[in-house]
Amino acid sequence: MHDRHQIPRGAGRRALLAGASLGLLAAPGILRAQERFPARTIEVVTHSGAGGGTDITARMMMVQAPAEFGVELTVVNRTAGSGTAALAYAASKPRDGHTILLITQTHLLTMLRNRLPTQLDDLVGIARATEDPQVLMVKAGSPLADPQAFIAASRGRSLKYGGTHVGSVDHVSIFAFARAASFTAPTLVPFRGGGDIIINLVGGNIDAALANPAEAEAQIRAGEVKPLMALSRQRLAALPDVPTAIELGIESVAATSRGFAVLKGTPEDRVARLEEGLLKAMNSAVFQNYLRTSGQAPDSVAGRQVWQRQLAAFNTEGREALTTLGLMR
Repeated sequence: MHDRHQIPRGAGRRALLAGASLGLLAAPGILRAQERFPARTIEVVTHSGAGGGTDITARMMMVQAPAEFGVELTVVNRTAGSGTAALAYAASKPRDGHTILLITQTHLLTMLRNRLPTQLDDLVGIARATEDPQVLMVKAGSPLADPQAFIAASRGRSLKYGGTHVGSVDHVSIFAFARAASFTAPTLVPFRGGGDIIINLVGGNIDAALANPAEAEAQIRAGEVKPLMALSRQRLAALPDVPTAIELGIESVAATSRGFAVLKGTPEDRVARLEEGLLKAMNSAVFQNYLRTSGQAPDSVAGRQVWQRQLAAFNTEGREALTTLGLMR
């Protein structure tokens, strides 16, 4: 006897397929979770030209990264506008984890000063790559070539500091350092880059500079430049006899920091996968040797939480500095 409720064979199969299709359509997250990631080349977008510090950092990370991710990585240099072009390029790409930014404080200041469509709240930090500490330097043999003499002079008059352009990371660092130390507001003398700053420091055209050790390595060795204090959490291996500002009672830490980020909207599981792979690549022997030989802080590499907090802190500091200096639009 036939069951009167039996569904014809063909109809049953069609119903089952239709139901399965509806279930999958209702759960796109299940489909995406099962997709392989990364599935193609990952683009690393920088605002630095080939051979610049940020470009080199990206390429050193990429020595080990292909083995960690199972795909190739490529650097995309977008150099215009102090980060503007790099941000615009990344914002034009799908937010699927295959495009990551290598950013510095320069990007944040550019966002603040120019009110770009992309702001810090639109970025998700993934991992910090480098911390290149800044060091207060003066001309060797000058009356300021002693930390206590420098501090006393700075509280009595406005000293001239060399830096890059007005509103730059250098400018904000100098402002923040002077404020933390209760110095008389310093005067910024802008130059094209670190090399010009050090040449003018040796020539006596400026009183001081906040510079990365590598920028003045030759002049330090020649005894032409005197490092007075390191704006780092601990003494630098390359300058073990130079005290930190903190040791001298000045709560100031400043460094050129570089790290990776994606645009908000990138799926959380892909952000986590990127963080895992980048940290493994940067804890490799090759990248760690790069940190040591280039004078970076030994604890440069850090995960998402540390990097995101640091970005937020610098964004606040940068906004305050630019506002006080009258540079916010």
